[in-house]
This record gives sequence, structure tokens and C-alpha cells, in this order.
Amino acid sequence: MTIRENFWRVVRFQPADHLPFWADWLGPWRRWRDEGLPVGEDMDDARFRAWVLDYFGFDGMYSAFWGQPRVPVEVGVYPPCPPEVLEETEHYRVQRTGVGSIIRQFKQRQGSLVSAQWLEYPIKTRQDWRRFRDRHLDPHASGRYPEEAAWQQMKAAWNSRDQVISIDGGSFYGFVRDWIGFENLSYMLFDDPHLVREMMDYLGDFFIEVLHRALDEVQVDFAMFWEDMCYKSGPLLSPRMFRELMLPNYKKVTFFLTEHGVELSWVDCDGNIEALIPLWIEGGVRGFYPLEVAADMDAGKLRRQYGEQIVMWGNVDKRALAQGREAIDAEIARLEPVVAAGGFIPLVDHGVPDDVSLQCYLYYLERRRELSGFRHQ
Repeated sequence: MTIRENFWRVVRFQPADHLPFWADWLGPWRRWRDEGLPVGEDMDDARFRAWVLDYFGFDGMYSAFWGQPRVPVEVGVYPPCPPEVLEETEHYRVQRTGVGSIIRQFKQRQGSLVSAQWLEYPIKTRQDWRRFRDRHLDPHASGRYPEEAAWQQMKAAWNSRDQVISIDGGSFYGFVRDWIGFENLSYMLFDDPHLVREMMDYLGDFFIEVLHRALDEVQVDFAMFWEDMCYKSGPLLSPRMFRELMLPNYKKVTFFLTEHGVELSWVDCDGNIEALIPLWIEGGVRGFYPLEVAADMDAGKLRRQYGEQIVMWGNVDKRALAQGREAIDAEIARLEPVVAAGGFIPLVDHGVPDDVSLQCYLYYLERRRELSGFRHQ
């Protein structure tokens, strides 16, 4: 049974050889290098991810907008705004990002992520939106797809693959928030909901137009949406607003995906997503990640509530990994019934924190292999 066949048996709740063994997102690579991980320092992102997959024996690294293997179609801002450094000191750099925001990027890097402060966003008015749309959201802009020779080579490899391959489905709240800012968008939802609707409606049609060629030419396994529209206690906009502004566009895009043979859509959303799961299901999304335990997400509870309506990945409590073997064993034991019920791929529920030692991470991987059915391999 190929990796791809095995994946589809798992997400269809059928007997499978073992669970997919996917890579967790991020990790404290600098610390782990100091603790003996033989990773080089001069690799670009693509080479580094390929090295991680090979070294740890992962089947793939699946994430919206940068995972692999995935169809590299640009569904966001293109062309990006040119980089521009506006101010630089010993401690930080103020710069314009590719989407046109101005941020203060701090230079002190304590772990795997770098802190930044958002100072200004490109869209404040309807006129700003329309200028931004016309400059950066043309679905036919050259550069949204790889160069033709590379594209043909990729297609040939995908057509003979034994792995699953994803494609980016897009983002509604997440993209708009990045262009307007969380606080500004929160006000706009009340002060000018018609503008928010105009933006999200445009994005729904835009994603379809961008993806059309890829889905005509490539047999894609699943689409991945990204939102990050919830916090520890719930969503950042009401379910009513989701229903009015986002649900019609989710339905439109997932219907298009299904028509083109993509039967499974996932959403990557941090925080507590429980209030929005029924709406995503209605909108054609069946997969959910990362299911953060710190936000009271419980894969076992969701399986009891939704049965085989949903598939899940994540829900390994990132905080447990730093606490040693007993805590890791307890996490594995907690998730055993969810694995047995099917339709679930255990992964760390977001990035692996910087307080996790290489020794603890390797032990967690050993236990996850056992949980995933690799005992006799």
C-alpha cells in the first residue's frame, strides 16, 4: 500500500497499515543543533525542509502556503511590495513587508520565532482596498505559477507520485486581517461590513480563478485553508458574521474544489474553534488543525460530537513535550482512543516550543511512531 493509498484509508475511516507520519511545524533548531542534531546552517528553506523530512523519516510536511509536497501556486499578494527598510537600530529594524504593512522586527532571537510589532497596515479605506486589489490581486498575474518548464517537470513527477499532495485553498478572515489589522478589522465589521463583504466576495472568486489551471492539470488530494481567527476562548468574529460574510465564499470555493476532484478541504486555525466548526462543515470543510490543547480543544470530544463528519490532525499538547517522558506517555495514552476511532493524525498542536530538548522530541517521535502503528517496522 502506497503512502497515498494509506492516507486515504485513514481519512475515510478504513483499516490502514499505519497513520501518516507527518512532520510537526517548526522546532528549536538552534538549540537542537547545540544538542547534537546534525543540521547544517547554510540551507535555504526548501533544502532545510527536505533535510528534516529525510532525517526524521517523515512522510511529508503539510502546512498552508509552505508545506511540501504541495502545488506551489501563489494565492496571495502578487507581486509583493518591494522590501524597504525605514529605520534600523542596534535592537530592531522597521521595514515594509511584502503585503505592504510596516513592522518593527526585533533582532534579538531567543528561539525559533522572531518577535515583531505591527505599526501600520496597507488598507484603511475602500479606496485603499481597490488600489491594493488592482496592484496585488490580479488572478492572472505572471508569477503565480512556476516557470513553464519547471511546471511541466513538477506535473510529471506528481502524476507518478505515491504521496499525497496539497494545494492552498486561500484565506478570508486571515488575509483581510493581515491587510487591515485585527483591531481595525474588528471595528470595520461594525462600521463598514459592506466593505468587508466586498473584500471576501472578491477573494472567493479570485481563489477560484487562480486555482483553475492547477486543478485542471493536477490531481490534488486536498486543499488547505488558513484563517487563525480564534483565540483561547473562541472566535474573533461572531458565528453570525461568519455565516453572513464567509460561509457563502467557503461554499463557492469548496464546491469548485469538489468539482475538480478535491474531495477534502482542511482549515488551519489556532485557538478554540468549536463555535465555528459547524459553519465550516456547512461550508464544505471537513478537516481541522492544529486543535490546540491550551485552548481547550479535545480531539476525543470532537470525535464523539461529530463522528465521521470530520477528520483531524494535531492535538498533541506542545507543553507536554518539555515535561519529560511521563508527560509524553500521558499524551500518547490520551490520544490512543482517538487514533483507534480513525480519521485522526497526531501532531504537535502548533510549533514545537523552544523549551523542548532534542532528547524529549526524539522520545515523543518514538512514541508517536508506536501510536501510528510502526511497532513492527
